[in-house]
Amino acid sequence: MDIDTSQILSIFSTEAWLALLALVLIAIDLISGRGRLTGPADAVRLTALAGLALVLVQTFSLEPVVEPSVFGTLDPFAIFFKRFFVASALFTMFLSGPYDARLPAGRGEFPAMVVFITMGMSMLASVSDFVTLFVALELVTITLFLLVAWRPGLPRSIEAGIKFVVVGAIAASFLIYGTAFVYGGTGSLDFAGVSAALAAAESTPAGLKFGLLLVLVGLGFKLGAVPFHVWIPDVYQGAPTPVTAFLSVGSKAAGVVLLMRVVYTVLGPVAAEWVTVLAGLAALTLLMGNLGAITQTDLKRFLGYSGIAHAGFLLLALATGSEASASAMLFYMVAYLFTNMTAFLVIIIVSRTADNAHMDRVNGLAERSPFLALALTVSMLSLAGVPPFSGFVAKFMVLRAAMANATLLPVVILSLVMIVVSLYYYLCVVKRMYFREPVDTSVLEVSATSKLVLYVGILVTFAIGIYMGPLVAASDVGAAALFR
Repeated sequence: MDIDTSQILSIFSTEAWLALLALVLIAIDLISGRGRLTGPADAVRLTALAGLALVLVQTFSLEPVVEPSVFGTLDPFAIFFKRFFVASALFTMFLSGPYDARLPAGRGEFPAMVVFITMGMSMLASVSDFVTLFVALELVTITLFLLVAWRPGLPRSIEAGIKFVVVGAIAASFLIYGTAFVYGGTGSLDFAGVSAALAAAESTPAGLKFGLLLVLVGLGFKLGAVPFHVWIPDVYQGAPTPVTAFLSVGSKAAGVVLLMRVVYTVLGPVAAEWVTVLAGLAALTLLMGNLGAITQTDLKRFLGYSGIAHAGFLLLALATGSEASASAMLFYMVAYLFTNMTAFLVIIIVSRTADNAHMDRVNGLAERSPFLALALTVSMLSLAGVPPFSGFVAKFMVLRAAMANATLLPVVILSLVMIVVSLYYYLCVVKRMYFREPVDTSVLEVSATSKLVLYVGILVTFAIGIYMGPLVAASDVGAAALFR
């Protein structure tokens, strides 16, 4: 087999730049003086911010590669998510700034780890076979293991890291075992080869069905779908807050990318046979996420259950199996990115004097900082799906696409009921900010950088809700690539 190096570099050029950036960050940390708490760490973080910004700009120069490659693909879908993952990492770097003072060690390594994870996620966007999928996914997962347990001296962080390792190992086992069954049933590990084998078969063999089910289970862990969601609340609560934010957006998006590739590319010829399974997972995930969020007293656990509920909407769109639903998923992830990152930055700021994110931390926030209260209110309303914010448009697009499939009508009705339920618990957070007495009356200082990030989050959340045309168009282009 001839290897076209130039084609590989064109497909994975973003990953190459991210790898170079990670090496530069490690070198800066080593040369400047490893272990110091100031100076080098600041230089590494600022270099990471600048580097990620440049890589994000580079992704807008990417051109789709027409010729298929056995190593990967660079279609509009891959390009869309490469931009998404780099933007997620950039947000995480901004969020880590206010949190750095709580890290007694490891500040310099943190940005390099985030860049390595971003490289793995960007590779996932371009995978076209199960081997590359597994390798890239494990690069992401293993590095996330380290980041979840990154807070030394904090038992919750170590505990969260251990739980994440155990669950990650189980998910990897399901995935690799399922891949073995898929190879045994089709003789191929390439997505196109497996899809062709499924199309040629009169009926899907039981062993191949079992293998595909195991693959979906392994990927369901990454998305946080019920019943594979058990790790999310504890890991979200115990991990450092910037890591939790990255998990809630970047890691979830990695699961979305892979599920969309597998369902639309691999299962394409037999996708109708899996509608009931995906719809059932969507219904269970919607119920668990929304009902579980009601009783939470920790903001990070609360957003963990909220993320499970949003995974239910994404699974509903996945089950729909149409180009419109795929476009809705891409739009949903961008809307979720800005909304969730804004909420997590507020949590980092309000919990700075006590290393916890108890709901009481936002009590009376409107009195202490009207701006932070406004930012968190916008995030809560958008997550609830209240117009005119981006969350409303995202949920509307998913439900509109799902209603075209009569089989999914019961799940659509359940989704509408769960939206009403979510209004209750999101508005409870808003109520705490405006109608409760603050438990901490100290002044909340918001840095200029944090203000800028919050302004961007608020404005984009609002702008996408009222002028969604450009993002819808970009989502349509990305989704269309999966159905060619």
